[in-house]
Parts: sequence; C-alpha cells; structure tokens
Amino acid sequence: MGKRQLAKLTVAERIAVLEDCLPSISRVARDWTDAACSAKGIAAKSPARAEEILGGPVATLRQLQLFLTTMRHIARRGAPPVPKLVSHPSGKRLGAIVTPTAGLFDPLCFVNFTATTWLEERITRDNIRQHLAPAYEGLGRTGLSLVLGAGNVASIGLTDVLTKICVDNRAVLLKMNPVNDYLAPFFEQAFEPLIKADLLRIVTGDAGVATQALHDTRVDDVHITGSGKTHDAICWGSDAETLQRRKQANDPVLKKPITSELGNVSPWIVVPGVYSHRQMQAQAQNIVGSLTNNAAFNCVATRAIITWKQWPERERFMQMIEGGLAQVPQRKAYYPGAHQRYASFTGVAPEDAQKHLKSGTLANHGLSASKVRADGTTFFVAGPIRRDDSLPWTLIRNLSPLDTSPLYGEESFVCVCVEVAIDALNPDDFLNKAVEFSNERLWGTLAASLSIPNGSTQGASRLRLQDAIDRLRYGVVSCNQWSGLAFALMSPPWGGYPGGTQQNPHSGIGWVHNSLMLTGIEKTVVSAPLVVLPKPVWVPEHCRPEPVSWALHDLFRNPSWMNASKLAAIATTAALVRNPN
Repeated sequence: MGKRQLAKLTVAERIAVLEDCLPSISRVARDWTDAACSAKGIAAKSPARAEEILGGPVATLRQLQLFLTTMRHIARRGAPPVPKLVSHPSGKRLGAIVTPTAGLFDPLCFVNFTATTWLEERITRDNIRQHLAPAYEGLGRTGLSLVLGAGNVASIGLTDVLTKICVDNRAVLLKMNPVNDYLAPFFEQAFEPLIKADLLRIVTGDAGVATQALHDTRVDDVHITGSGKTHDAICWGSDAETLQRRKQANDPVLKKPITSELGNVSPWIVVPGVYSHRQMQAQAQNIVGSLTNNAAFNCVATRAIITWKQWPERERFMQMIEGGLAQVPQRKAYYPGAHQRYASFTGVAPEDAQKHLKSGTLANHGLSASKVRADGTTFFVAGPIRRDDSLPWTLIRNLSPLDTSPLYGEESFVCVCVEVAIDALNPDDFLNKAVEFSNERLWGTLAASLSIPNGSTQGASRLRLQDAIDRLRYGVVSCNQWSGLAFALMSPPWGGYPGGTQQNPHSGIGWVHNSLMLTGIEKTVVSAPLVVLPKPVWVPEHCRPEPVSWALHDLFRNPSWMNASKLAAIATTAALVRNPN
C-alpha cells in the first residue's frame, strides 16, 4: 500500500493532506465522543464525558497541530526548528524545552507548566541539528508500519499513526483493538484525507487478523500499545514453552523491528515537607484524578503511592485521598477481564468488596469503607454505586516495601492502588529509598510522579531532589502533576526509559509523539505548580469540565486569540461552580 505514494510527496504536499484532517476530525468529534461514552457507560451529563473529549479529538488535534508546526518549518527552511536548550546542573547534558510550545497558547492552557526532554551526553549545542528529524534527510526511504491500536484511550492509535507518518516517514496500517473497534468508522472519517492519499488504512478483526498483518511481507515494522505479555506473544510466540525456548535461542517469531508502549506500575512519590492546606488538597485531588480517570484503565494510572512512614502529615494526606475517592461515582468496568483481575490482585471477590462498601460510611454524598487486615494493611473501598457492572475504587494501605505484593511486579490494569509506607531516618533518606524502591521493585519504566513541597526546590534540598529525579529510570518524571499529563501535552516524547529490548522491553521500545522530532532521548521532566488555577479539567472535583473541553477543541482546531479568549472565559467561569457534593 501507500509507502510508494508517500515517497512521492514533498513536505508541502504532506502538510496539505494533514491540514485537511483538521476539519474532518472536528466534524466527527461529537459523534465520536458520544459513541465512546455510550460504550464506556458514561451518562449524558456526567463530568466524565470530558475524558473522552480530551483523550479523543482534543489530543488528536493537538498532536496534529504540533507536527504541522514542525513540518512547516522544514518546508520553509529545509530543516526542523532547533528547540530552546538548557544545560543540566551537572553541565554534562542538554535539555530541550518541549512545553510550552509555540502557537497553541500553552501558557493559557497549561499555566506555569514546563516540560524538558533531557538528551544523551553525545548531543551538544554544536551537533544538535544533526539529531533532529533524521527521516527528512531521505524522504524517498519510506516503509509501511503496522500499528496495533490500544483499546482504552481513543487518541492513542491515532497519535501513533501520526507519529509514524510525520516522524518516521511511514505509511500505516492501523489494526483496531477489538475493545474499541466501534470507533473505526469515526476514525475513517477523521483521517479520510490520509486514507484517500493512500497513506493509511484501518482494519478491524480478531487476533487472527493481527497475526496475518504481522507476518504480511508488505509490512516493514510494527508498533504496539498493550501489555508485556502481548508483546512477548507477538515476538516469541504465545505458548510458554516455545516462548522460553525462542528467547534463549534469540530466535523471535517476528523478524521485523518492533516499537512498543507496554504500561507501568506507576509510582507517585510524596516528598515529605511543609504543604499548605490548599497545596495538600490540590495534590490529593491530582492523585484521585490519576486513580479514577478512564475508570483506572490507563497505563499510567497511579498504582503505588509512596509515603514516608514517619511523616507527621501522612495520615491527613491519605485521608484527603480517601475522601476524594469516596466522592467519585464508580464507573463501568468496561475493559475485558477487569473483574477477574480485581479478584486476583486484591484477593477479594468484587461482590464481596461491594458488599463491604455498602456497610460503610455515607457522608457528603460520598461512600467509603475500610478494614484492617491481619497483616496490618488496610483495605479501603470507595465510590457511590450507580450501576451493577462497576468496581469500587480500592486502596490497600500501609504496605511495606519488603512485601511480595503482586501489585509491585505486574500492572493490574484495574482500579486498585497501594500505599507503600517507607521507614526512613529523615526526608532525604526517604527520598533515596523511594527512588530505589520505584526503580527496583515496581515493574516498568514508563512514568513516575512526585509531589514536591516548595522547601525542597531551594538550596541543598534542590540538589538532592535533582539527583533523585535524575536517578528515576522512567521515560517521564512529572513534578506536582500526574504523569499522564505528559501524554496529553503531546509535544514530549512518550515511551519507556531507554534500554528496553525485544528480549526484555520493560515499558516499551522507542518513542511516540515527540513533535520536535528529537533523537537521543533519555527522559522528559514535567514541572508544574502545586496548585493550578483555574481548576484543571482533569481533576474529578471540576464540576463543568465538558464546556472547557470543547473550548480546548475549538482552540486546537483553529488556534486564534478569539478562541483563546473564549477558553479563558469558559474555564474561569466553570472553575467557580461549586461541586454539588
């Protein structure tokens, strides 16, 4: 299919095709959102509808606009723009500022957010140009990529497609995940210009269709978003004995290059210190949002909250998280196998967890229950029950880092999180142990989050904090905001920390998004305020996120001062509405 056609297109011609996708995405955006909400059991007036707007058409439009900005620069000047560069405090590495970006009103949309992508030491100010957009040095060298789409977030497959076309110089065959293949007609409408240009085809079907595509001689390489088990089955075979034998012989079934994004047991490290009540409440809301977004079916949903056992504010902070979870209505457990995984990772049958919750405390329209187990951990469940096919938000508290919990070594991909209380001599000792625990005991290398009190960003404390961030082996480290925001920003590279291989991919191989088309990437560090104003749409306490989300859609469809002003007015007004709970 279209790799020959792609090779014929100049950069300007590619831009024209991609620009035609902007109105086609916008035309289908509301029907696309309605279909996703229906499939996931999201009610017509639920604030959760905003998740499908933001994680669907809005993210796709933003990614497309960012790629167009870079490609227009290449078309005009023959080379991509050189990003603003900063030096690491050690003086040994460079960082590229990837957020805020130009032209999309980022200072308004993401107030006081910055994202810096740190590069390998071999990349310097003198040679940085040689490490940008290498595919554009030979546009005639194209190929065909098979993208195996994700079933949880609508924009993942589409932004993977855009990455392959815009960054990697590939035509794409997108195989939809059976979980959300109902979106295929909307995707075909959204990307109709790419399909007409023979740069994209979209197919649906079962595992047999995927297998046929994987081994089609016309496919040059593969990208998958999924689990490590699926990655291994593709590369080495689904039978356990065959898989092990082939790995030992380094004889993969798949004889093609593969890149991947495979999830994570995502930590949120709470750095102890002095937080104001407002700061602590905002951080608790952020964590609640990271636990409940998309019914917890996210590869970067927080799975482990890491606290200092001796921190005087620990209990107050955890109670804020528990109180927030109690207010968020349970969601349809739409992802296949969720109820079975819940039972496997908690040791509690879902019906028993719900029965326990019903005997709990009802306060301020919230519902929660907890019990102390024989091993000293606390089993906490929460969330008003409004449907029969839901699961309770679940927090297992006071685990030791020495425990052998299955929740450390495998992503549960269900609404279960642990609190790991680390015994340490002082805050510095805690931070060292928290980094070591995250790196060595938690599976994955995709993303980590930290809450950081203001006092830790000054003097000697700042140096210790910088050292901790440097040592975290994650593709994204996010300070004071959920690491999932790095995905939504679309400009930062998104992928596991370097070092993944076909034999042991960790959280994945390679990068997607990456709108500046960087190479030699190590990690991205996102920095944000402890309190974001106006209230961000991604926290559950926001009462009117849908109007704000559609205003973001309008801005990314047509970046202009008029749409930016409309967004500012809607966001400010919506943030003032009080939660009826």
